[in-house]
Amino acid sequence: MFYLRQENYDPKYPKFRVIKSQPEFWLQNYLLYEPLSDIIQSTSKYPKYKHIFLLDDQRFVFFSYDFNFTSEKKLTLNDIQSLVQDKVSEAERQTKENFLFSHIDSIFVNWQPKQFLIWESWEISCRIILVFLNRETCRDFNDKFWDFQSQKNIEIYPESFQTITYLRNNMHMDDFLLLYIRDSHCKGVLIENWFYSRIDSLNLWVNSLMQMYKDNGISKYRYKTYEEIENNPFAKNIVVQTLEFYSSMLCKWLKESEFWSHNVFVVSSIMKNWHFMEIFNKRYSQDNNKYIVPFHYSEELDQFGRVWEPEDIDALIYANRVLWKEIQWIKKNVD
Repeated sequence: MFYLRQENYDPKYPKFRVIKSQPEFWLQNYLLYEPLSDIIQSTSKYPKYKHIFLLDDQRFVFFSYDFNFTSEKKLTLNDIQSLVQDKVSEAERQTKENFLFSHIDSIFVNWQPKQFLIWESWEISCRIILVFLNRETCRDFNDKFWDFQSQKNIEIYPESFQTITYLRNNMHMDDFLLLYIRDSHCKGVLIENWFYSRIDSLNLWVNSLMQMYKDNGISKYRYKTYEEIENNPFAKNIVVQTLEFYSSMLCKWLKESEFWSHNVFVVSSIMKNWHFMEIFNKRYSQDNNKYIVPFHYSEELDQFGRVWEPEDIDALIYANRVLWKEIQWIKKNVD
């Protein structure tokens, strides 16, 4: 049994998207408007559950090291741990944050892809990724647990970590921008050579677009379908002008933040607005020949019998990659 909590970070209006497994109910999906400190405190009520936190990427610091070497003997667990620890020590000299976990990926043995390094030998290449959690967030967890990393039922990850792996493996993407447009802020996560290159945010949010609708007297068209707007030329003209202005501001920020000239995956409820997607895509692609994709889910992901919102994509991918067997066991026992 588990609680999966994905953070929608906002210092004024915190929000967590929660997926809870229970044998008698299978999966529950709901929102909590509570700060992280309160969410952490609530874990003590459910000591038998696994508590997974997908926290905002800006709470983390990332390091990446590429290795190419020859090993005549088969690599043992101690060999791999020693390799990782050397790089942890090196990274700790560059950051004041706290080491959280390591991840080994892009493994090739004798030029053939492999899942694991252990017991492999000869020509080896791999990438070691180190993830550090900022000290403020560590204090929030340690205030409750003293040493949260000693708690076997507590797991913490950057919210986009599994999503990036999914895009690389399933869509063969190594360089792209994950653009989160949320109610309270807009965040860009730039991936270059399949690694975190830059993370930035701006107070240019969905609510600001809704205010533009209100100021232009077209609030009700927030909820109109694409066809209904198309059939009203006067309203469509105002909608298009509003969306063009919003898209221009968004593109201006992308340029200033050095996010320009990358293919963009949009993670947001706003992508249900096809007029926005058309206008934003046209505005963005006219200068750099890159494209914008509304990123929701694909047929390759198990939906677990539920309807998911666009904002659920990180949690859904995590559930597919890490929790799939556990969820299937719960489903089998419910059925």
